[in-house]
Amino acid sequence: MSAMNAPDFQQIGLVGAGLIGGSIAARLAHRLPDTALIVHDASPGNAAYVTERHPKADIAATLAELADCDAIFVATPVATIAKQVAALLELPGSEALIIDTGSAKQAIVEAVAEADVEAARFVPGHPLAGGISAGPGRSSGDIIAARPFVLTPTDATDTAAVTAAKTLLETLGARVVEMAPDAHDRLLATGSHLPHLIAYALAGLGTEEPSDLLPASYRGIAAFAGSDAQMWADIFRANSAELKAAVAEFKKRLDLIAAMADEPVPAVLLETLVEAKRRVDALENEE
Repeated sequence: MSAMNAPDFQQIGLVGAGLIGGSIAARLAHRLPDTALIVHDASPGNAAYVTERHPKADIAATLAELADCDAIFVATPVATIAKQVAALLELPGSEALIIDTGSAKQAIVEAVAEADVEAARFVPGHPLAGGISAGPGRSSGDIIAARPFVLTPTDATDTAAVTAAKTLLETLGARVVEMAPDAHDRLLATGSHLPHLIAYALAGLGTEEPSDLLPASYRGIAAFAGSDAQMWADIFRANSAELKAAVAEFKKRLDLIAAMADEPVPAVLLETLVEAKRRVDALENEE
């Protein structure tokens, strides 16, 4: 694969027109308005919604119609990404750079490898962004620019493809970070998947209590259980090993803090809570 520069991207494909796909399309419309966009989605309504918001967009009924694209983003649910990537890599005559957006990289990388396709043009990726809504209705180009976009190339990935992916993403205003797939999955297990798992578990508690009396703290955390259930079931399964490890560490921490509440001297508990507050304050100051 030859090295690419941003002007070389004359036509970009998008497979998946949900929140992330719609946000990528919006960013393309803002930063590369003269670049054609071809959108494919299982939902004709989602595809139409996204294409209407891009000045040079068309709908593709099949993946084969993306063969002439210079780059293709795959933003479908985690459970379907590897299959889509493998199919795109096998399109006759296609030389497209392929970047996915799935939040569990190791499972996707392994599934693509098992598909036994030439994967040099595939750059696994994940924008560290999202929200409770899974559809394109709340998509925004700011989502792509506001948070890092992680790339997790493997030994099968051509270095020219990585360079081209970075060029394209930086042109869109994203801050690109590169790391190994397993490192990404450990990070997301703690930073995203565990919090959502906690929310789903918490939402199953307090069901016997008057709903109008449940405080804002309960509602705020449990609100993440309002996310798309199928999407999160797929993510939990795809990153199950790292998620289990994160749950085990969380349980230890939870039990430790609960045990501190039983100690006659409250200093250790207070110190632990103060340190946790410092951590949260530091995170907020970074935003």
